[in-house]
Amino acid sequence: MTRRKIILAKAVVVTAIAVVATFALSFSARLALGMPIDWLSWVECTLIPIFIAMPVASYIFLQSEKYKEASKALAKSLAELSEIHEKLNYSTSHDPATGLLNREAFIGHLARVRREEECDTLLLVDADDFTKINDQHGHAKGDEALVRIAKALLYSTRPNDVVGRTGGTEFGVILSDVDQNGAMLRAEKIRRQVETIPWLKSGRGSIRATVSVGGAEIRGSADVAESLRQASRCLYEAKQQGRNRVSFSYKSA
Repeated sequence: MTRRKIILAKAVVVTAIAVVATFALSFSARLALGMPIDWLSWVECTLIPIFIAMPVASYIFLQSEKYKEASKALAKSLAELSEIHEKLNYSTSHDPATGLLNREAFIGHLARVRREEECDTLLLVDADDFTKINDQHGHAKGDEALVRIAKALLYSTRPNDVVGRTGGTEFGVILSDVDQNGAMLRAEKIRRQVETIPWLKSGRGSIRATVSVGGAEIRGSADVAESLRQASRCLYEAKQQGRNRVSFSYKSA
């Protein structure tokens, strides 16, 4: 049934009710006052409600249908706007290549962590000899290797941990409520998980990816920059020790 027919049907029902009500009130009043009920009374009780109720009811139901359509259109627009907002928020906070948090979003999480009471741990994970991979096998294979490393990080961490890409070949992990001893075990798990990634194949041979990991505890009073600085020094120490290893300490200059 079309909208026009629906509106007309509703208006007819309302008009019929108005006609019946008019007859009941008018005839009751006439009988009570002793007035005669003639043919003019029948005409008045029939035509007056039709000429008044029919157009008014039609207008009201038409506006109601327009309001419903406008509400549906508004709801659809709001849903589309919300979806666009979510996509925009995701694109501004996530790395497009790996799907992990980008550096700004990761640092934001790190800043919030230091205001809490638990002892969390920051890991910086960097791919080893990645320049050689790009030079020998091309940037496309290099990007594929980074994606595989990102997946290994997600596989090796818990849902409440925070994982992000903090640089070109560097990743960050915030281990929630884990002290240094527990973090060393988890960092080693990450290193082994990356090491066991199936070798990539390219026209110039196989590609094997490994990572070095540096870690530092995050205390409630710790400064974000200082936590990053300590983890970076530990990462540098792991590189200096031969790569593909974990370090939570560094030699003072």
